[in-house]
Amino acid sequence: MPPFAPNVLATAVHDEVPFSLLDLVQQRLANLLGSGYTVVLAGSGDGLTANQYHLAIQHGRSGLSLEDNGPIGPGTVEYLLALGWRTKAMLESETFKRMGGDDPTRLVAWISDLDCPETLKASARQLQAQKS
Repeated sequence: MPPFAPNVLATAVHDEVPFSLLDLVQQRLANLLGSGYTVVLAGSGDGLTANQYHLAIQHGRSGLSLEDNGPIGPGTVEYLLALGWRTKAMLESETFKRMGGDDPTRLVAWISDLDCPETLKASARQLQAQKS
């Protein structure tokens, strides 16, 4: 376990973060999603810190995957945790299960901007505070 205090006051993630922070975010995403999902979160930068993230989430049961990448900034950790939460909510919903069927009234697309729970936002702020 990396030597980060678990309750440091929240600070913004700026242009670059240590790779160890991305490891913590990946662990948090894996715990959030649970078994049945594979999470890979990588970063690119100067070798010591990352200024870009690269996320892949694979859903084992359906075989579907989500990939995202972008610059690291103040809201990145919260964004990544919210993206994981929305992905799980979508893939485990009854609506999604019906999308794979042949019911003529099924949805053919999914668009959602569900806001993530406050507990997840707090978790993101806690991880952001661990930037060293």
